[in-house]
Amino acid sequence: MIGWKNYFVQRAFLATLVVGPYAAAQEADSLEPTPNADAGTPIPAERILWHIPDPELDRAQALERLQAAQERGDKLAVRHDRRVLDLVDSIRRPNQMHLSLEEVLRRTLANSYLIEISRTNPAVETTRVVEAESAFDAIFFTNLQKNNIDRPSGSQLLSTDLDLFSLNSGVSKRLAVGAVVQGRFDFRRTKTNLAFQQLNPEYTTNLVLEVRQPLLRGFGIDFNRSLIVLRQNDRKTSYWAFRRQVRDILRQVEELYWRIVQARRDVVISARLLADFAQILEYLEARKTFDVIPVQLNATKASLEQTRVDFIIRVASVFDAEDRLIAAMNAHDIDLADDIEIIPTDSPQRARILVDRLAEVQTALENRPEIKEQQLAVANAGIAVGRARNAELPRLDVTLRQTIDGLAGNADRAFDEVSRAKFIEYFIGMEFEMPIGNRGPRAAHKRSQLQYNQSVSLLKQRFEEVILDVNLAVRRLSTAYDAIGPSYESAQAREREVESLVARAERKDFLVLNNELSARRSLATARRNMLSAMVEYDVAMIDLERAKGTLLPYNNVVIPRMDDRTP
Repeated sequence: MIGWKNYFVQRAFLATLVVGPYAAAQEADSLEPTPNADAGTPIPAERILWHIPDPELDRAQALERLQAAQERGDKLAVRHDRRVLDLVDSIRRPNQMHLSLEEVLRRTLANSYLIEISRTNPAVETTRVVEAESAFDAIFFTNLQKNNIDRPSGSQLLSTDLDLFSLNSGVSKRLAVGAVVQGRFDFRRTKTNLAFQQLNPEYTTNLVLEVRQPLLRGFGIDFNRSLIVLRQNDRKTSYWAFRRQVRDILRQVEELYWRIVQARRDVVISARLLADFAQILEYLEARKTFDVIPVQLNATKASLEQTRVDFIIRVASVFDAEDRLIAAMNAHDIDLADDIEIIPTDSPQRARILVDRLAEVQTALENRPEIKEQQLAVANAGIAVGRARNAELPRLDVTLRQTIDGLAGNADRAFDEVSRAKFIEYFIGMEFEMPIGNRGPRAAHKRSQLQYNQSVSLLKQRFEEVILDVNLAVRRLSTAYDAIGPSYESAQAREREVESLVARAERKDFLVLNNELSARRSLATARRNMLSAMVEYDVAMIDLERAKGTLLPYNNVVIPRMDDRTP
């Protein structure tokens, strides 16, 4: 059984978020060359930008090409470049905001409602710790009574008129060993019409010191402080749950950022394909009186419209990704009701990261909040077993009491009598109690043992889940990187295929143009695959850090740990 006796008292919790320069863990904004999977040679950055163009950069280049085409009088190129510009501008919104990943994370940490909600949980649990500790606070009490009795009596030894006044004041405190210590001062005034009463009124004072100590059930520091330890563990659990919540939100925001990057560049790829498609259709319409039959022309139009539908869907995916990121950030200066275009400034390419799977697993086992939370759950279950075992014991309490008495005809002399300690009483008593059969406490003890075994098994399951999570993340990271090189080579080959078809076509009949169109579709697909591989590589890096439990340090996010000295 996991021990539960040596947990120390923690007084408070403080959580702050500090975001350092994200670029410390990232490369520069410009695209880094990626090694070729086959030859090991770097991929030129300009070729990456050509295959997966950034909308802002591609818009500027398209304007330059359009101006050059206008100067040389190339009407076909002018129409093509204008189409590309109009299609790319489909994702434009009235307001633009350029955001780096670091800025997105900073805004999320500062404004996220989910983080704000979970941030207060440790403070809530701290109040429960203080509430549990308050069981050992001293208690001041006082009782004041005034009683007038006027009733008939059949004996001359009993008063028919009695005036009683009593005042009891004192302090009691529960000790960690289970004892209750009490100091009490009793003052009583009695006035009667009884003829035999020598002091009338009569003033009585008592100074009482009492200790009540459990010897079996309820005895011991471990048992009496166990509720405090439970609340402390709950507070630690809320701290790790807070870290887990922040981690998951950051992971979600980072993926949303890269999905915007992917969706925006995918729109440019689709815009190029759609512009090429429209240009081929124009050529076919110009030849419909010669060698293009209506069936061929209508089939091409149908394919064009289907491609336009696909483009509309891809434009909508950009807007969806932007809205999801804005909703996740909850930034005060970015409203979902506003029509804001999010323009990412970071690129989706990184250098290869070499990882040691066993080392990553070890790091994850040491840092994952899920394991920390379950370890605390096991500790709490162990405490519950100890409490149930104590509750199974019989009750045997001993009471020690000393009373100093004073009696006089007025209040002053009664106080003086107590201070002289002339009359002292001593009392010792014992109380024993045990349920016959004791079935209830025994059942509770058995239940706590079963729940403890459950929590231990769940901890083992958490270990297995973390190891599996890391293994999958490492494999996904390697797979995503290995896919970049072949996807680039595929895009290069498809581009050469298109160039070859265009260059070798002696006459542009329907069959040749249809082959060219199929090749351009394949080129767009290859580029999308390349873009997907590069973005998945960035997302895989995030997932690996999340699986290791180090996503917060990876992003330079600091959440101070709880400190025993914190008030």
